[in-house]
Amino acid sequence: MRPVGAPLAHLGAALVRRSMAPKRARAIASASTSTKKPKPGDDGDATGLWLLKSEPDEFSLDDLRASPGGVAQWDGVRNAQARNLMKTMRVGDRAFFYHSSCKVPAVVGVCEVVRCAYADPTALDPKAPGFDPKSDPTNPRWLCVDVKFIRAMRREVTLSELRREAAGDGVTGADGAKALASMTLLHRARLSVQPVTRAEWEHVLRLEEDAAP
Repeated sequence: MRPVGAPLAHLGAALVRRSMAPKRARAIASASTSTKKPKPGDDGDATGLWLLKSEPDEFSLDDLRASPGGVAQWDGVRNAQARNLMKTMRVGDRAFFYHSSCKVPAVVGVCEVVRCAYADPTALDPKAPGFDPKSDPTNPRWLCVDVKFIRAMRREVTLSELRREAAGDGVTGADGAKALASMTLLHRARLSVQPVTRAEWEHVLRLEEDAAP
């Protein structure tokens, strides 16, 4: 990932490790338990809902926030299924920003797709660590989208918390099992671009309002 318009030299060696995309996180506690549901319009009006994984030491939510206009290129994806999912993204879709491969993996923020899938320049540049000689500019093998920072989570929702919720052992009991039992993150952990259902989205937003378990 990089700010839109940033030179490829800024990518560094991080792209070499990003064959399936990034990851990162750190959990923060909130003060009180709440069962209130997200307000109408609070990230809930988008047609498409996603989860994007990134390693915080490569590209974090703070890096996205600090990008010009809060917009960055979500590049470096080298997994066919993740690429195919990116093809279906539309402007206005919302995504959870997820920190992975770190001490405390967690949903840490929300971003929005502001440009649909296009050729990933890191796959086309021979000087870039993510270069793929089989990628053709006229028929690109790898794609990226542009995303914009929307907000940080009020409280980071950790992977361990989501697992407990899906098992029915979390703070919401049976509600968690019903909402999260089939969440892709809990079954296809290595997939860097994942669809999220409306029920999953709303449940994660509900959890951020609750005190950390």
